[in-house]
Amino acid sequence: MIVAEDLTHERIWDVIWHPTEPLLERVDFFDLFAGTEIREGKKSLAYRLTYRDRSRTLTSEEVNAAHAKIRERLRSDLCAELRE
Repeated sequence: MIVAEDLTHERIWDVIWHPTEPLLERVDFFDLFAGTEIREGKKSLAYRLTYRDRSRTLTSEEVNAAHAKIRERLRSDLCAELRE
């Protein structure tokens, strides 16, 4: 995602986790890029989200719905530009 350069990891983390998505088990930060390829005042961050229910196998639809909620919060709360 591309966000404002001054946006903190803690704020992004908070938006991903709250409100709690019951199927979201883990979030891992794995990449930060800032430089001339990104617009001035912006940075690119990447997170890996893991979804799980310990009692059954999740369907693609369930995971996609939970992920869509988180993506929408990132867009609306942080003005994040999300890559498809």
